[in-house]
Formats: sequence, C-alpha cells, structure tokens
Amino acid sequence: MIPFGAIIGVIVAIRLLSGNQGGQQQTSPYVTNTSYLFLTIVLVFPVTLCAWVGCVVGMWFLGPVIPLGIAMCFPWTVARHVFIPLGWPRWASRFGYLAMASWGSDARGGVALAAVWALLRARNPSPEDRAWVDKKLEEADSPLRGAGIAAHGLMAASRGDLETARVLCRSVSLLDKRVAPRLARKLALEWCLADAAAHGRWREVLELSLKGSGSYSLAAFFRASARRLLAEPRAGRLPLGVWWVLALRWRSTWPLLKRAWGTPRRPFSLLDLEAGETQAVDPLARALELHAALARVPVGHEAVALSAAAVAWDEALASSKVQDLAAERAQGLGPHAGAEALDVLEDEVAEELAAWALAREVKLAQLEPGSDMVENVAYRVRNELLERIESAAQDVSDRLAERRPLASEEEWRHFLALQRQCTLATQLGGLEVRRLAFDAVNVPLCNLGAWLFNERQEKAIANGMFRWLLEESRDVGTEEDCRRYQNNVGCNP
Repeated sequence: MIPFGAIIGVIVAIRLLSGNQGGQQQTSPYVTNTSYLFLTIVLVFPVTLCAWVGCVVGMWFLGPVIPLGIAMCFPWTVARHVFIPLGWPRWASRFGYLAMASWGSDARGGVALAAVWALLRARNPSPEDRAWVDKKLEEADSPLRGAGIAAHGLMAASRGDLETARVLCRSVSLLDKRVAPRLARKLALEWCLADAAAHGRWREVLELSLKGSGSYSLAAFFRASARRLLAEPRAGRLPLGVWWVLALRWRSTWPLLKRAWGTPRRPFSLLDLEAGETQAVDPLARALELHAALARVPVGHEAVALSAAAVAWDEALASSKVQDLAAERAQGLGPHAGAEALDVLEDEVAEELAAWALAREVKLAQLEPGSDMVENVAYRVRNELLERIESAAQDVSDRLAERRPLASEEEWRHFLALQRQCTLATQLGGLEVRRLAFDAVNVPLCNLGAWLFNERQEKAIANGMFRWLLEESRDVGTEEDCRRYQNNVGCNP
C-alpha cells in the first residue's frame, strides 16, 4: 500500500517551512533548521526506509518514493551534484533552501549562493533567470552575512567583473564564523584558488592555500602545485600526487597536475634582464636598458630589478659624461640650466620607477640600501599610499556626517577597498606606514561600524570591520583602541 498520508505530510510540512522563504517575515533560521531536521528524522527518513523495504519484498510501485526521499534527506548533495552543474538556478535554490542546516544563521544567503552558483555554471542563462537570481540576492542583503557576500562575489564573476568577485570572496574569511557558514567559506575559498591558478598568480595561490577552511585536501593540492611552479626547494612530486588523489577533484584538477608535474622553471637572475641586449659601457645607455627591461621582470624578482635600475640611474646621473652633455645642451639658457635639466630628469625617472613599484607591489624593505634613487622612489611610494588612504578615510567621514547610506553590499565593498589599501601599505612600507595608515582610518571606520551595527542593524559586516580594526590595534594601536574593539567584537553579530 502506498503511504499517501506520509507523502502528503512531507509535502505539506515542506510548504509550511518554506512559506516565508523570501519574505520579510521569515522565522529564525535556527528554529527553521531544527524544524526541518526534526521533520527529516521522524518523517522523511522513515518513509524512505519503508519504501526501500517495500521494494526489497517486491512492492516495486514504491520505487519513485526512494529517490524523492534521498533527495529530501541530502538536499545539498542533490543541488551540488545535479542542479548546479546543469545550470538550473531555480531548482538549485529550492534544494539549497532545504539544505538550510548547512547555512546556519544565513539561510537566505545560502539560497542566493546556490542560485548564483548554478547561474555561473549555466552556458546561456536567460534574462529571466538573471532577474530571478538578482531578486534572491536582494533578499539576502537584509541583513548581509557570509553566504550572501559569497553570492555577490560569484554574481560579479558571472558578469565578468573578476576583480570585485575576488575581493568579495576573499573577504568572507574576515567575518565571524557565527555569520559566515562553513560551506560559504569553503566555496569562496575554492573559487579564489581556482581563479588565482587560472591566471597564474602562484604567490596568491600559496597564500590562499594556507586558509584551507573546509577544503584542506584541495588547498593542499593547490599549495603543492604552486610550490612546484615557483621552483621552491623541496617541492617534490610525491606530495603533489598524494594531495591530488585526496582532493577527489581528479577531472577538474588534471590540467594543473600535468603542468605542475613538469620540470620547474629555472631560477631568475639579473642576467635575464639583459638577455639579447648589448652590454653597454655608457652608464646612461645601461640605465636606459635596465629601465626598459623592467617590463619583462617575472613575478617575485621585482626588488632585484628595481634596485639594479635605480643604482644604474644614480651612476648615470652622477657621471661626468651625462653632466657635460646636459651642460652642452643647455648653453645659452642660463648658468644653471644644465643642473636643472638633470633634476627634472631625476624627478621623472623616480616618478616612473615609483609608479612601476606600486603597480608590481614591490616591498620597499627588499630594495638595495644606500642609493639616492631608491630612497627617492621609496619616499614617493609611501607618500602615494598614505595619500590614497587618507583620501578614502575622509570620504567615509564626509558620508557619515551627511548620513548617506549605501546598499549593504556596497558598504562592505567600500570597506574592503580601504582595508586593501591599508594592507598594501603595510606590505610595501612596513610597520611605520602601517601605523600611519591605522591612525588615518581608525576613527572613520569605527564610526562607520557603530552606525551600521546600531542604526542599520548590519551587525555581521560591522563585526567584520571591528575584527580587522582589533587586529590592527593590537600591533600598532593603543591599549584603549584594543579594549574598545575587543568589546565591539564581543557583541553578538
């Protein structure tokens, strides 16, 4: 006999649970999770087991109940391996909602993340599907939490805006684990790893792989691959093969395995900069050669190349031949015209080298000391970094004074842009620049976080801001700053 009563009970219960899925009257995620888990244990699983037993004893008409029951018991597995690869955002969203236990306190964000992921996998998504997914993203913004941020990141990737997608997906790790579900952190990390590897940013792959929350085996495989491709010592093939097997993504990671399995590239040397060019005896010609060769410097060797070019420019500008040439060209323009021309040339060279150092993110501490040109370039880089940070911090203060709110996702992206500038300043300029950057952003970001937390009820992203400020204050702030942010972080997000 077909258990019609039980089947109808499952359908009615699921409809009751999902009745407020997209509205503003959604019940507490914790209550909903508990209700669905209880329903699965006492109703869905027994019905599925009875249908399986019935099929064993010959009641084959109960067969359709088994896949339905399995899908209800393991909804995220079905969404992950069926509807997302097929590119069906609506069905992925429905089963993502049934998997609400995986999303913790961010059920709406999880629904949006499942839908966006399926949209990203779709070959030719329709405008209707995009509009429907955009609606799910809007529902996940009140309030915005970890899964919702990851969903916005993947949506940016589907539009081709990879830079925004990278910033948002990486930022999920900044949030408290109470508002950033483990599954959302795992998916965001895996996307970042795949994106960095696809574009050959192996240093970034190495950095990200150390944050393997929920994806330890896959992150370890990416880490082993990056070390092989960067020709690091003791980057053997054995750990590469072991982690590839354990990652269980054999088909998708096979191209990376083949590439990393090959012979590592030979180490870079300064001679590579001059390969194919004449070894110039003239100091000005040599400086120009090394300056032009900066365009060919591989990743990881920028400091050596920049130091060599800066020292060459010092020698060229101080050489008697260049000074005589400048004086000869400046005849008739005044007694100091030649020296002024050399000063202008020095400023232009320093400006170009500083712009290149910023673009390639050269760490100033690695530059060769004792060079006037190196000191000039370092000063310009530090000054530019701090000016950017102060300008962005002033924009935050002005907007707060005018009470001009942004959408939740935009508020978070603006904070991430400022946090990125501070992190970059720290990486390039060292502890002193980090201290100056923190002094510039401390008060504006603190006020912004308090406004988001108290008035706009965006507690998750405000808590993320306070967590970063706490980390900075421990290293370069005062004891009062540490106590303030410790108390703010302790508030329930």
